[in-house]
Amino acid sequence: MEKKILHIPADGVTLYAEQRGQGPLLVVMPDGTNDCEPYAKLCELMADEYTVVTFDPRGGSRSMPQVDQKVTAEILAEDLAAIIRYMDMGKASVFGVSSGGQGALMLGVLYPELVKNVMVHEAALMMDGQLPGVTFDFFQTINQTYAARCSGFLPHEMSLYVGICPADAFAPEVVERINANNAYWMQYYFGVQDSHSYTKEELARIPHADWTVGCWTPSWHTYGNIETAKRGGFPYTWLPSAHTPHLTCPELLAQQLKKTIKKYE
Repeated sequence: MEKKILHIPADGVTLYAEQRGQGPLLVVMPDGTNDCEPYAKLCELMADEYTVVTFDPRGGSRSMPQVDQKVTAEILAEDLAAIIRYMDMGKASVFGVSSGGQGALMLGVLYPELVKNVMVHEAALMMDGQLPGVTFDFFQTINQTYAARCSGFLPHEMSLYVGICPADAFAPEVVERINANNAYWMQYYFGVQDSHSYTKEELARIPHADWTVGCWTPSWHTYGNIETAKRGGFPYTWLPSAHTPHLTCPELLAQQLKKTIKKYE
């Protein structure tokens, strides 16, 4: 599948993006790897019916901002809005994973006029865990417990990449980019974009929203997303994956996304 490289201007950053296919616009926002290469297979599977644009979010090696700053969900939404306006194809379907899910949700809240529908896989809803602080405690505890036994990756990644090892799945230059991006994410994303919890009133502004959650994901992550979906009266679907269904079951995820988008055509 042929891809076209785009360089899209946003506020204080030029976003590296990739365009595939033709049809209605679908924008895919990656997770905290801040790199769109892990989404290539999914985008190829969607490109037979849609114009698919995915990109490296700000702070990714190919989308470095002019000035580093803490990245909020609002900033991510502004970047998504810039992409949709740049494409000039009318309303877009938007799919986001983790921090990308936060961006997609906030886009629907702030700019519903740009959105056909929002699809989220396990948005980074760290304030919606079962107990206060349990979500951030998870990262600290698992990393402290297994840090001495892990080389080349952070222990918490084991709970995200169930069924696939990034070091084996991607070319060395992609792994190098992702490792650099992870350091940026820890400094400028973690504890910031993931700290927004959506009220019922905010969720009511989103035209349409659908969730997926992974059967293999730690319970605090699925719980927060399911509770948020229920708060807004939105449906959710279980997938046989953890936090990265675009890697573990891309064909099934593509089927789910196509089925979801067609509901709102």
